[in-house]
Amino acid sequence: MIDFTRDGHLHTPFCPHGSSDSLEAYVKRALNQGIKTLTFTEHAPLPDRFQDPTPDQDSAMALDLLPRYIEALQTLKRSYSELDLRIGLEIDYLPGYESETLALLEPYADVLDEAILSQHFLLVDDELLPIDFSAETFDVLVKRVGSFEAVMKQYYTALAAGLAFPWERLKVDRIGHIDLPIKYQHNYTWDRSNVQDEQTRLLQTIATRGFGLDLNTAGLRKPDCGQPYAIDVASEAAALGIPFVLGSDAHIAFDVGAGFEIIQKKATFL
Repeated sequence: MIDFTRDGHLHTPFCPHGSSDSLEAYVKRALNQGIKTLTFTEHAPLPDRFQDPTPDQDSAMALDLLPRYIEALQTLKRSYSELDLRIGLEIDYLPGYESETLALLEPYADVLDEAILSQHFLLVDDELLPIDFSAETFDVLVKRVGSFEAVMKQYYTALAAGLAFPWERLKVDRIGHIDLPIKYQHNYTWDRSNVQDEQTRLLQTIATRGFGLDLNTAGLRKPDCGQPYAIDVASEAAALGIPFVLGSDAHIAFDVGAGFEIIQKKATFL
């Protein structure tokens, strides 16, 4: 069963591409929405060797901010005892940087309650390209790979391979927005059945590893998407026993819990 009083995917003012809304604003919005469990999952710092390919180079929190982020959330926990407030990270799966990511973040694992593993970049000809920065940068990716469906296939295949690494050491317990490329799906003609083999292999790998899925409502707020991320894989995932955690992926306080009522109406797999 899905807990509709839990928002497990939230960003903060520590996000360089987020808003300046205070942590308290997120908490107050959660309380107003009837949310009882709140996990902040700021974009984790990236390895030094990694060069952010997004035009704004704003994909993640700087490493020197990570202790301040943790301290701020620890203080927030003490101030709002009526909430089950959890400290987390959204960790990037970067092909070729797995060991460096683990080494960079493992010193902080003990203070984390949980974490999400997400893929925001795709490796193409030894170059990592952004997936969700903009429709324009995504179209460059589609042209490099060959088609929207080819991007989806490579996305699923890469993530399945990446799950061989011991992400539990960083408190990872679920996979973020498993079909992120659909953020721009309305700009392309495609058929999910053509990526079914890769999708099934990934879901089977997730089930075997014991991870859950981020059922992410941010896609509802994206005009070229129009649906929650992971909703189209949910029935197959549920049949494999994969659990779901609702996440708004809010980057502003107003979006905490956004779209949860739509999931309640549509989630026939519950």
